[in-house]
Amino acid sequence: MSQTPRLRRARQLTASVLPVRGSDGYGNLVAARLHKIEAAGSTGMLPFSGGGDGAIYFRDGKVVYAESRRTPGPAADAYATYAGDLPPLGRITAVRAVTEPIVDAVLELLSAQARHAKFRSARLTATGLTAGIRIDPLLTEVGRRQRLLKQLSAVVTPDTALVRNPRLRSESIRITAWQWALLIRVRHGLTPRDLAWDLGRSVFGTTTDIYRLIALRLLSAAGHPARADGNPSGEIPGPGLANMSFVRAVPVKKGGIMPLVNAGTAAGDSG
Repeated sequence: MSQTPRLRRARQLTASVLPVRGSDGYGNLVAARLHKIEAAGSTGMLPFSGGGDGAIYFRDGKVVYAESRRTPGPAADAYATYAGDLPPLGRITAVRAVTEPIVDAVLELLSAQARHAKFRSARLTATGLTAGIRIDPLLTEVGRRQRLLKQLSAVVTPDTALVRNPRLRSESIRITAWQWALLIRVRHGLTPRDLAWDLGRSVFGTTTDIYRLIALRLLSAAGHPARADGNPSGEIPGPGLANMSFVRAVPVKKGGIMPLVNAGTAAGDSG
């Protein structure tokens, strides 16, 4: 007689009393591996596969680049600008343009629980940060983004299909230029991840901006359109939708204003 049913029953009976790995076990394992590479001051790459293909690149133990097949890389001219001689404000913008894709890729690799292979020495890509990012601040930022995305997931995730809302309560709504760029590109069924690739932007940043557009009732999750009274139906919560535990400053060029979205324009096919 086969032992398989008996073994299966034994595992089921003991599952409630055997110790299990905590929900953050994967994160702890990866963090320990990254800290070990940092402590050794290693140069090379740690490849990931399974939940998401990609790699994290190190120079002298610091992260100088990361890539994931599910997140856009840096803009074509980002590193040329980064390497140039810039004024202080321009330097901050340039640094952010090359660090954001790195954090976005690491966030995806850790959130997808991709399997990491053996660290190996390798020639670094032509692109990369000069100083690099230490592991502790990198993991702290990744953890913050994971917690925020978990909050947003009740309304939208990076892979939620979207649809424009054709019925608005207000005749006009003020939004940022970045939000307008997203809004005019939304076609039925596109996701925040699709839009991030279209614009070459962070998947995380695009998802948070899409959330704000949903909070303004300009967009809805496909299959759960907002009603004419402005209150969404289905699984999207109503009161308190826009009350989240984060604040983000929106840059506006000197003398510029945020565009006013006309109800008909926002709902139209051409944007």
